[in-house]
Amino acid sequence: MLSADVPVTLRGSADSRMTFMGVRRVCWVRTTWRGLFIALLISATFGTAAWGAPLAREEDLPNLPQLAIFQPGEPSLLYDDDGRIFGSIMPEYRIFVPLAQIPMKLRQGVIAAEDARFYEHGALDLQGIARAAVKNLMSASVKEGGSTITQQLAKTLFLSHERTIGRKVKELQLASELEQRYTKDQILEMYLNSIYFGHGAYGVEAAARTYFSKSVTGLTLPEAALLAGLPRAPGRYSPLIDIKRAKARRQYVLDRMVATGAIKQAQARRANLAPVSVNPMFRSKGMAPWFIDYVRAQLDERFGPIVVRKGGLKIYTTLNAVMQQAAVKAISRGVAAIAQRHKEQGKGGAATLEGALVALDVRSGEIKAWVGGSDYSRSQFNRVVQARRQPGSAFKPLVYAAAFERGLTPATMIDDAPISFEIGTGSRRETWAPENLDRKYRGQITLRQALEESINVPTVRLIAAIGVDPVIDLARRLGITSELRREYALALGVSEVSLLEMTSVYQAFADRGSLAPPFAIRRVVGSGEVVLEERFPEPRQVMSEEVAFVLTTVLEGVVERGTGKAARRIGRPAAAKTGTTQAAEDLWFLGYTPSVVAGIWLGYDQRRSIGSHETAGKVAAPIWVDFMKRSLDNSPAEPFLPPGGVVRVWINRKTGQPASSNNPDAFDEYFIQGQEALLPSIVTLPTTNGSSPSTDDSVNVPSAYGH
Repeated sequence: MLSADVPVTLRGSADSRMTFMGVRRVCWVRTTWRGLFIALLISATFGTAAWGAPLAREEDLPNLPQLAIFQPGEPSLLYDDDGRIFGSIMPEYRIFVPLAQIPMKLRQGVIAAEDARFYEHGALDLQGIARAAVKNLMSASVKEGGSTITQQLAKTLFLSHERTIGRKVKELQLASELEQRYTKDQILEMYLNSIYFGHGAYGVEAAARTYFSKSVTGLTLPEAALLAGLPRAPGRYSPLIDIKRAKARRQYVLDRMVATGAIKQAQARRANLAPVSVNPMFRSKGMAPWFIDYVRAQLDERFGPIVVRKGGLKIYTTLNAVMQQAAVKAISRGVAAIAQRHKEQGKGGAATLEGALVALDVRSGEIKAWVGGSDYSRSQFNRVVQARRQPGSAFKPLVYAAAFERGLTPATMIDDAPISFEIGTGSRRETWAPENLDRKYRGQITLRQALEESINVPTVRLIAAIGVDPVIDLARRLGITSELRREYALALGVSEVSLLEMTSVYQAFADRGSLAPPFAIRRVVGSGEVVLEERFPEPRQVMSEEVAFVLTTVLEGVVERGTGKAARRIGRPAAAKTGTTQAAEDLWFLGYTPSVVAGIWLGYDQRRSIGSHETAGKVAAPIWVDFMKRSLDNSPAEPFLPPGGVVRVWINRKTGQPASSNNPDAFDEYFIQGQEALLPSIVTLPTTNGSSPSTDDSVNVPSAYGH
């Protein structure tokens, strides 16, 4: 961040370190340490230049008379997995505007948020440093920085984003020279035209156009306050990324403007009541805009936005051009087909249906295709990683995998019969009775049939038998970091996760239990062809090869006979699972071949039903097929090869018992070696009682999720 302070760490012996509980208890100790801390901090700030490091040579500093001429720098280029340029991260989007044309409310907002005493101090604000030191000391953490606007301007003049003593010395020298050579208004003008506001926008005019599609001269007070809050952390407070944080930051700026006398309390109150309304200007990023945003965000964290946009980096990514084009077309055509069907049925509305797709290389975890929404020019929200939605039945394979890890098999029998549980506590205690989508019950069935047909009740019965914790443990091993609800309804996919998380889970299923965390950047090369960063696949075994393969054979059955039959049109071996949440608010399809795994999500950002008759198998599966067929058109079909530790045994698909191959109900089932001797096996549970573990007293669980 351009406005972030370089933290100062004070070190000493163990005996001399402050004990904060003691500081709070003893007033004179607190006062003494506060003063010492301030003195040391100021000494560190100024004394470094005087005593601890040589002064920067004059030729190392920027040419001050040319500071107002902002050089565009060299763009960073993005390469696909075949070494071809497919996009760039532009050095900057900047439109210079004189200070006189920048509204006073925006100037005052920036000053109030970043440097309230800007017109009262020199290059450094000793009072601000002392105030920040006290606040940081009392909170035992870094809560506030002490950088002035002049210091922040000095920071933007250095390409290097390193935090070294030498760089800090140069910054302090340059800030002092700026104050000597330029008036405060000139410094403010340079600052407001150079500071970074996020999404490639440098300066207030570019920011106004980026977020509101208007000139800076037309900003309202709420808009000006929102922009004024961005320089501190544009990635964190961007309204295009997080509306709640943006609004909270806007309120902070308005409060600061009241405190500094820039506006009255009534003005702040009215401005704060205004919704955070943005009208972003679209700047094309080619065929993979959401992927570029994802890559840029990662690079910003590692190297800083200045280096990323002006450093001329060569960024070698994992993106595959053919698969990316296939993904864009598949989502576009799929969403359009649904919209057209709804229009013909008279179900159209103001809300726009969104779709997202991400594809990974099974063996490496490399991200090969990425579509974060239906239309980037309308919404830059990246639904592959930023959206958290319920996966519904797409989560069920984790329950069955956990069961297979505990010795159950696809031939294990389980009762598809009504069952109920007590959930909640105290006055919120109630009975939960999960139901099947078709409201029918089949009696004793195999675990294979239960998963292939995505039947709810036996899945809940299964998690009740093996426990919730083993499922959560497996989910964590498979890379899910989102919060998971500790209750039986977890089996039906009630916990919200991201599309990238779920697709990564299925990657591990596809690669025999070896999780290769997804990544987008292979290599970053700087000036002089110096390799700044290089990434290699980092697979690790998180479940046994045998369990993963047996699960894959069941998910192949989903495609052959179950809820994913529409995916048979892929014309090659594939395993998949559908996911349809209650009221069809979310439709998922996650599937894989031995080489590629792809996940698809469809839904509305406003969380409304896609349609009472829409299911993932009907809507999402065809999009997956469209993408996979185009992506794998020139690749030979591959079978899923069994590991050495599995065997095939003929069983009766209705009873789960061994059978002869000529039995009309015979099925050639896979078992982990040794488990075939345990046939038949049965999961039993009481049919009407039991309690679901839950950490949520106000749990809201579905009665019947879809397929």
